Order: sequence, then C-alpha cells, then structure tokens
Amino acid sequence: MKILRIKVDGLPLYKAPFDVSFYAVQRVQTNHLNSVFNLFGNIYVNTAEAFIGINASGKTTALKVVSFTRLLLDAAPLNAEFIPQILCENTKTVFDVDFFATERLYHLNSEIIRTKKPDGTPAVQILSEKLWVKSVTSKVNKTNLLSFDEIRPVRIRDNSDEYLPDDVSIMIAVNKQIQNKRMFVDLAAFTNFNLFLPEGGSVPTEIISLLDPTIEYITVENVNTKVVTRLKFYGQKELVLYNPTELNVYLSSGTVKGVRVFSDAARVLKNGGYLIVDEVENHFNRELVASLLRLFMNKRTNPKGAVIIFSTHYAELLDEMERNDAIFVTRSDQGLTVDNLNSLLKRNDMKKSEVYQSDFLGGTAPKYKALAALQKSIIKDLEE
Repeated sequence: MKILRIKVDGLPLYKAPFDVSFYAVQRVQTNHLNSVFNLFGNIYVNTAEAFIGINASGKTTALKVVSFTRLLLDAAPLNAEFIPQILCENTKTVFDVDFFATERLYHLNSEIIRTKKPDGTPAVQILSEKLWVKSVTSKVNKTNLLSFDEIRPVRIRDNSDEYLPDDVSIMIAVNKQIQNKRMFVDLAAFTNFNLFLPEGGSVPTEIISLLDPTIEYITVENVNTKVVTRLKFYGQKELVLYNPTELNVYLSSGTVKGVRVFSDAARVLKNGGYLIVDEVENHFNRELVASLLRLFMNKRTNPKGAVIIFSTHYAELLDEMERNDAIFVTRSDQGLTVDNLNSLLKRNDMKKSEVYQSDFLGGTAPKYKALAALQKSIIKDLEE
C-alpha cells in the first residue's frame, strides 16, 4: 500500500484544508530515479518526504495527521490511547485519502467527529464513509490519477451494522482483500526521549560500527518472560541489563537513538514500508542523518520503495533531497499552512538550504523584529 494524497478539511489550527501529495508531481528525470519508486506507467512516489519549518510552525502536527491517516487506513480503533489527538471537539473533519494497492487506485472519504462521553473522556465517531476503486490502465496518468468522478463507490458505510464499531473504518473489510500491506513504523512518539525497544536477536554489527565502534555487540533475548540485553565494549566484560532503559546509562543519546532508528529503517527497507521520524536531527550529527536519508534514496538499499517521512529544523538537509516536490514547508501566520516546495519554488538550480534560510519563501526564518527585540533586551540588562 502506498499513500498518494492526504486531504483533510476541518482540522483545528489550519487556515485551509491540510493537503499533501506523496507522489511525484514534478517530471521524473532519469538521473533522479534513485529518489523515487515507480508504481506504474509514469506514476512514481518519493522515497523521502521532508517537513521543514521553524519552531511552532506545525511540523509535528503535520506528522500527526499522517499518522492518524495511516491508522484510519489500518482500521485501528480511533478511540484507542495510541491514536494522535488531532481532531477538534464537536467539529466534523473530512478525510479524503488516495492510495495505491494491489494494482488498484483507491479513494476513501471519511467524515469523523470527536465529542465527549458523559464521564468527560473523548469519543471519536465515524459519521459516514465511502470508498471508490479503479483499476490501473494505460489511460491512467498524472492528470486523471486521483479522479473518481465517473465511478460509483464500491462500499458505503452503514452505521446500522452492529458488527462495525463507530470508531473503526470500513477499511477493516478492504484490508482483508489487499495483499502486501506495508509495514509502518512510527517513531514520532519518541522525539523527546530515547528508548530502545528491541525486537530480539542481535543488533547488526554494521549499525553498531556506524554509531559507536567501541561497542563489540548488543544482543537481546527473552529469559523466563524477561527481556535481557547484553552489552559488550571491546576489551571489557559483558554487561547484562534487565531493563532496556539501562542502555542510556552506558551509551550516548545518539547511539541509543541510532540503534532504534537504523534498526527500524533496516526492517522498513526490507519490507518496503514507511518510517516516520519527528525532528530527525535530534541527537544526530548532520552526516548521520544524511546517511539515513541516503538509505531510502538509493535503489540498491531500497529496491522495494520504502518511504521515510520526517520533520526537521535543519535547512542543510534539504540539499540532500533531489526533488522539490518531496519537501513540505510548514508555516504559521494566524493559522498553520503546509505548502509543497515545488509550488513555491519553480527553479531547480537554486540551493534549497539558501532559499529557505534567506526567508525568500516567507515565514521560514526567525522574525527579525523579535530577534532585534531580544538583542535590545539583553543589552539593556547588561547596562543596568
């Protein structure tokens, strides 16, 4: 399954409908084939998608919308505690999601509302849903890719169905028919703290060497219902840890995060799935982040079209991206907006980081007046 477009109307904080497309809207050049994956014909998806913006511009919120949409498509119960809370109370929110699976194109329209139960806890209810499907033919191109106007829905939600919970999408039935559903690893919840949650077995030596060459091995095993982590540095005795959080005592934050992120990246690349990372540069140096992105933008390491969706403050990372349509600029000016760089910057010969940092796009650099006021305040305090 590949998500092509997410459009959401009715989200709080946003000035206009949230609207992002993950397929390649620009022309695909033969020298840029590493950073895209071909679905069919001339339709490609970008294998690295970046959300960039200054503080409080809506980067994390944008990733939460993507995560919520994925869980909607997975038919997860939307009242569950792990679901991102992105809906406004007592306001109808309409999701229009286009995706590709099993050589077919799908369009899901879901109208959702969040209310409160008598005990004050939130309650999410899907009010209505429709699903359209069309086969991929030689007539499908970028112009009509997302057009379902002349097609009748193949499935319409019937809320009288006692077997379908109010907070579960009709996708629950569709997912049983879709083959090759992709792995989706969401690390956005681990932005502000590091936690190594091992899958079992050994951490590949290649990942360890990349992060900290003083480590000989890290292995994980289940012993009598307990998770035991074994850590050994070269020339030292093996450490046996009975709580994964103990790794933070012996390893740097960057190493702990790196073990988690690169291990998950390897799993996603193997399955052709999705990896979401919020503030990807946290605890990482620039070259390590660039190395992570290059794994996804290399046909040899990513033959199945896995996708990394990340947010960042670092404009320099934009120069690692080959295509403007793989970059989304988040801004806040009396409301949040998300714009594709391709619609803001038509020229490809300009260095992306310099364009962003120069505030040529507007709203992408700290406000001069605010910075000047801070400088003035500091100088005043020094003079007193």
